[in-house]
Amino acid sequence: MLVYIREAHPDSILFVNTKSGGKELGVVGQTFAVQDRLDNLHQCTALLQLTMPSVIDSDDNIVNRTYGAWPDRLYAIDTDGKVAFKSGPGPAGFKTPDLAAWLQKNVK
Repeated sequence: MLVYIREAHPDSILFVNTKSGGKELGVVGQTFAVQDRLDNLHQCTALLQLTMPSVIDSDDNIVNRTYGAWPDRLYAIDTDGKVAFKSGPGPAGFKTPDLAAWLQKNVK
């Protein structure tokens, strides 16, 4: 599951999807309203063509604070709420085959 945390670098200029299906440079601003964060999440998953379940962090940013998600990483959390798998820093460290292998070996 992807957890979209509060924008770490507000006002970054990134490629964003347009309504016509293209891409253009756009500013990703700091959000304060839930709907704006959901909009940014949808923009992110569409741009990266992600199909995994995705959610936003809570208003208090607890996931970001608890798991220290900077730099971005892939995590597997065990049933006790502990980090059981942690990838290298993203995006270069996002080795999904390593996570898939860990999941196949450890999830019954």
